[in-house]
Amino acid sequence: MSAEKSKPTSVIQHIEAALYVINQLCIGFVTIWVSWTCLRQDLAGIRLHAWLVTFGFVFLMAEGMMCFYDGSWLTLRFSRKSKTVFHVVLQILGGGMGVAGCLIQLIRDDWSISVTVHARLGFAAFVLCLISLLSGLAAALARYLSRSISPLINKTFHVVLSFGAFVTAMMAQFYGFTQTGIFRGQGQDFVILMQVVTMVAMVITSIGAIKSLYQKFSSLAS
Repeated sequence: MSAEKSKPTSVIQHIEAALYVINQLCIGFVTIWVSWTCLRQDLAGIRLHAWLVTFGFVFLMAEGMMCFYDGSWLTLRFSRKSKTVFHVVLQILGGGMGVAGCLIQLIRDDWSISVTVHARLGFAAFVLCLISLLSGLAAALARYLSRSISPLINKTFHVVLSFGAFVTAMMAQFYGFTQTGIFRGQGQDFVILMQVVTMVAMVITSIGAIKSLYQKFSSLAS
């Protein structure tokens, strides 16, 4: 009997692979530009805050979420267990940097939250990320907590929280380009471009999380 031929790549897989490349370019563009803007001057105060939250939320957290994306050629050949390890490490590092960046700004502002949309979304992302990291620990221990709570419910709760934290952080990043002083000298058109690129990265990164939530809610409903 002849060996079974490998299945041809579908149109959907080609689209997912293309979206993955576009997303990597968007994430890299935002991360490199913000890093350059912050690191070329004294990395302190608001610039330290901006660099930490960008590198943590936009780069590491997004890459952690993309580990399970079907079109990810970086993790395509890895096992589910290996992808989970990469996801956990990137989420802890990214979440930790993002939380540290928010904490630095809160200390600078004497623990008060300004009335800007950026500040309010940033604080919401700070709280959601802390809870998400704790829920991630619970999800990792889902097998041992199965007598108290269903592993499916446990993991679904974690995905919802993580998704909410990521989207909130990206929206805070969006408003941060116009509501913080360090980017005003870059030119309005370029700042708008950065906002658009940030939104594209958020939408594409969210595809995997939305698919995961759909599958989990479908399993809960069945």
